[in-house]
Amino acid sequence: MYIYFRLKLFYMATEVTSKSENRPRRKVALVIGISKYEDGQDLPNAENDAQSIVSALKNIGFLIHTDKAIIDAKRKSLKDVIDAFRSSIKEGDMVVFFFAGHGKQWEVYK
Repeated sequence: MYIYFRLKLFYMATEVTSKSENRPRRKVALVIGISKYEDGQDLPNAENDAQSIVSALKNIGFLIHTDKAIIDAKRKSLKDVIDAFRSSIKEGDMVVFFFAGHGKQWEVYK
């Protein structure tokens, strides 16, 4: 599974969006790992997963926002880093957002 993921990630990172576009695209990524939670439902592997993804992305030429994974950040810090990352994205960029942690639903949609 891990090897398949790395190969798939490599394919996605090297794929060109348009046959006529020959210039290299900037590859940028934001990687977040949340292992520690206030309610005690910690995820011990989330930090390791995020670090592994950073390594894999760097190996295929991605620039990592803040140059490392964001680990165990609180909500306000996450909002700030996501806003900064979003502002840094330029037209034509190849963008990866990776999150390892619990998912929460804040609102119910029908």
